[in-house]
Amino acid sequence: MRQLASFLLFGFALTAGAAEIWRWKDAEGTWHFSDSPVAGAEKLNVNPPGKSGGSKPAPAPVYSGGPLVLPQEIVPYARCSIVQPVNDASFQWTESIAATVSVEPTLQGSHQVQAVLNGSAVADWPKDSVSHTFTGLFRGSYTLSVKITDQQGNVLCTARAINFHVRQPSVLSPARKPAAR
Repeated sequence: MRQLASFLLFGFALTAGAAEIWRWKDAEGTWHFSDSPVAGAEKLNVNPPGKSGGSKPAPAPVYSGGPLVLPQEIVPYARCSIVQPVNDASFQWTESIAATVSVEPTLQGSHQVQAVLNGSAVADWPKDSVSHTFTGLFRGSYTLSVKITDQQGNVLCTARAINFHVRQPSVLSPARKPAAR
């Protein structure tokens, strides 16, 4: 009798705390499930028995999507740093500068890279990439900072900011390329 009572209490506890279920398909076609909505997600109608508005229990939901993807455990980042360019690097007469961030462990799930160059967000840095190429930087000094955030904007890791410099020869410099005539 005690086992039956425990089983009934356990079953009641599971149905009493039922939450909303959301599902969405990512760019690779994999289905994901969550208890909180994300952009493009659809709410699944999952009602516990007796909560469907009628006297009959709600029918069991039927899964018709792709492979079931269970949420992965999020591991805290041990380290994130800007490895390229190195701090105080100088670039002479260059058209592009590569930037790379090292993240340990690797970038997880929906976490994203947010980069700031001289106080302004780098809009064309891909959110899911740890590298980017800057083009069209004029002569001057630049400060690059990077942080890793989750979907809610919480900062998970911040890399130490670095400085780098772009040099262009003066019009009077012997190193300057001669103009075509």
